[in-house]
Amino acid sequence: MPSMLTASLLAMALVAVDARAADAAGPKFEFHGFVVGSSYLQDQTFLSGQGSGILIAAPTPGASLPIPGSTTSKSGTFFGGDVRQTRFIFNFTGNEAWQATPKAHLEFDLFGNSNAGALGYESPNPRLRQAYAELKWGTTTFDVGQHSAHLLLGQIPASMAHITNPVAYGAGLIGWRTIGFRVLHAIPLDGMKLELAAELSHGKWADASGATVFPGNTPDAISLAWAAATPQFVGRVKADGKQGALGWMGWVAGSYEAINLKGFGNTVAPNGVTLQDGSVKKDIGSYAVTAGGNVTFAPVSLAVHAYTGRATGPLAGTMLQFGDIGDIGDIGYWAQLGVFATKQISIWGIYGASAADKKDLQNWLNRTGANLTVNTTTVRKDNSVFGGMLRFMDGGYGLAAEYYAYSTEYLLGNLANGGGTKSSSAYQLLLSGGYFF
Repeated sequence: MPSMLTASLLAMALVAVDARAADAAGPKFEFHGFVVGSSYLQDQTFLSGQGSGILIAAPTPGASLPIPGSTTSKSGTFFGGDVRQTRFIFNFTGNEAWQATPKAHLEFDLFGNSNAGALGYESPNPRLRQAYAELKWGTTTFDVGQHSAHLLLGQIPASMAHITNPVAYGAGLIGWRTIGFRVLHAIPLDGMKLELAAELSHGKWADASGATVFPGNTPDAISLAWAAATPQFVGRVKADGKQGALGWMGWVAGSYEAINLKGFGNTVAPNGVTLQDGSVKKDIGSYAVTAGGNVTFAPVSLAVHAYTGRATGPLAGTMLQFGDIGDIGDIGYWAQLGVFATKQISIWGIYGASAADKKDLQNWLNRTGANLTVNTTTVRKDNSVFGGMLRFMDGGYGLAAEYYAYSTEYLLGNLANGGGTKSSSAYQLLLSGGYFF
């Protein structure tokens, strides 16, 4: 009997080994992601989100809290909670196809629209971030589908509560989700790796019905970039390496797309758009150039990022005013310094800013037919953020305290006469805990 038991156990072990070997050679499923919960304190309702949302800018001056004369405005601060930062990633690697390794990638977070009803905020819906099919031949990768970010977005600031929506959006960072074709090719070199990447993707300006600049738009489902009948072109050169205790990464990237202001079938503005200076624009060339990198020399880490471009609204630039903004020049940058006091404890500080060309803003927003009032305070000219994080990480679990303050400068008055500016500010304090797997 003991012999039979021993033989049975040995047979089961051999079967398990064979099964693991078969699994290693065949399809493989992976599940990754993170779950993060945050409590936050704010003194304003940010322009584009609260908690872990896309903060982007402080509110317009007239919307600051507490609202003067409002019977419902009881306090200058409010407290809330957020779990929308949570993200789930599914990967499936299959058997060889076209002499390459195929993979399917699906990625979701909880930043979909909240459910209706009293408990809607506590019941957020899933949102698709990435969904692409991949073929990999050694050091060359070909993807088709939706990616979470442009190649322009080479890195994001370290955070626990703002990974999905980095705090530098609208304050030095551009890049957004794209759908299209992407190719990456890595070239191993002595002590470093060089990566070349290119992308053809859909262009995305404001849909015709969503752009108040161009009234009476039909058909209302065609993007002004789609109407140009050309894809968005993006390219990047990236290098990284390590020498002893020094690790580094750097890149430069560029993007271009055409925008047809007349719209699909010339139904939006068939004669073009007349600006304040009398010029007529029928199309726009949207472009951006980004560069940046990071250097790590224990216990210090430094990351920098900068961009410049024109008509960067489709890239989440020009402080996300793409619904009403045209061919506007803007620049931005951010830098973050981190110090690891121990392997688990680190301290981080960040500063970032974006600025739009004031003359371009006036030319486009006070064009013929745009009757801006004397007290207009809805046009963002400059935006900045500073703040920091104290983080503890061990075994995939993290705790963090973060603070961010935004200052936004708005154009004020009759833009045709130069107008003035008015600033608005807001801050956010977050306490977060999460597990990354």
